[in-house]
Amino acid sequence: MNRVLTEIKLRNDTFSYTHAVMESPNDSRFNIHTHRQRYEIYYLISGSVDYQVEDQTYSLSPGDLLIINNKESHRPYFTSEASYERILIFFSPEFCSHYNQETYAILQYFERKKAGSFNRLPGKMVEQLAGYFSDMEELQRSHHPARNLLIEMTFIRLLIHLNEIVSANIHTFELEMDYNAKIEQILDYMHTNMYRPLTLQTIEDLFFINRHYFSHLFKKTTGFSFKQYIIHKRITKAIELLKMSVPPSEVCRMTGFEDYSNFYKAFKKSTGTSPARYV
Repeated sequence: MNRVLTEIKLRNDTFSYTHAVMESPNDSRFNIHTHRQRYEIYYLISGSVDYQVEDQTYSLSPGDLLIINNKESHRPYFTSEASYERILIFFSPEFCSHYNQETYAILQYFERKKAGSFNRLPGKMVEQLAGYFSDMEELQRSHHPARNLLIEMTFIRLLIHLNEIVSANIHTFELEMDYNAKIEQILDYMHTNMYRPLTLQTIEDLFFINRHYFSHLFKKTTGFSFKQYIIHKRITKAIELLKMSVPPSEVCRMTGFEDYSNFYKAFKKSTGTSPARYV
């Protein structure tokens, strides 16, 4: 059960703020998704969560904050049934665009980051931001005639503070998120050939890298095993094709699954429903 503690909507839902808690969360309630028109700030208050953004998986601790732009696919995975409490802020770029200055881009961190990298800000780095969330919730409960404007101003101050934190710690992010060049090269190949048979032996033969060493390095870099990653990417592509009304049997063939039975099982495990009923 998902219980909403605070909800705020501004300017025709171009900004929304939700503080919610869920008891006994499970993976089947959440699918991989992308917010095409909106950016997201995710703040974990409690729970045991691994959060996947593109090819990267972050093991989160309470107090950690995620920055997700409108091009990044993402979803949580729960490592226990502990109570899951979080704050989600969704906003369109247009909501903030009039705050841009000639010498200052208010969304610089969201817009310049590489997809699937530099998403997580650890709690010790962003603990000062928690006050902005409290202020917005307090304003929402108030009867101040300028309540909505004050909430908006508080959010803009949060964004500015966030930019300052990133600027002051950019070298730390670069150190923590250093991608192995060989892995990036292999990922590019995998993305291009996802519909073909892909095995560790194939990677070893093509890229002259020991498959056992590669398997270890791949897991360390992406948070996925080689097999898990391929299934994840194929399901993501399958969802895209199903939304375009491509028949499930054809989607199975186009995404590289061996047969429809394997496709069906993997799809239902990931999304909670069958390919035929997804849309």
